Amino acid sequence: MSKITIKPIRTDEWLPDRCLNGTEPFDPKVHMPAPGCPGMNYFRKMDRKALEQLYEHTISKYGGCGFIAWDAGKVIAYHNFFPFDIAREMKFFGCGEKTAEPDRTLVHNCLTIINGDYSRKGICRSLVKESVGWAKINGWKKFEVHMVLPDCERGWQSDQKSCLSFWQKFGFEISSEYEADNETRQFYSVTKRYSMLLSLDC
Repeated sequence: MSKITIKPIRTDEWLPDRCLNGTEPFDPKVHMPAPGCPGMNYFRKMDRKALEQLYEHTISKYGGCGFIAWDAGKVIAYHNFFPFDIAREMKFFGCGEKTAEPDRTLVHNCLTIINGDYSRKGICRSLVKESVGWAKINGWKKFEVHMVLPDCERGWQSDQKSCLSFWQKFGFEISSEYEADNETRQFYSVTKRYSMLLSLDC
């Protein structure tokens, strides 16, 4: 493992278009570009051009939408987010419905990492810290994370880092609690899910 670097998502580099899995770093040069992760395509199917336009619009208008962790030119993890108006339009997993200040609120989309040698190295924590720091510097007021799981074994094993205590470490607090859907109950053996909120004013 060489030195890991964390850089903002850029339109002239790899655009996050899938959740990461497996144990080997993801090499964008040898994979065909995809039209977006399942969360982005759940309600409205996208093609590659639409995905590129989404990132171009978000970065040009708002200045950024997340960070990627690289190891020797290969992707090992990323965290991306979008302003509330874009999250609501896309209807990706976890778009908030009760946001008080939607024009100054960011909504978490995906936090995913390659497993194996990269697990438990603090990479996901570093990505979230970069994202929160960027949000504060750029005048955002709130950061939302939705569909968070109670701490559970399968939740921690998932490539999506979405367990409750993970987000609490950054100061996120539960803003609402709701019943888990049947698929979540069966796969994760939990009965609840949460929406969480971080105030960026302090």
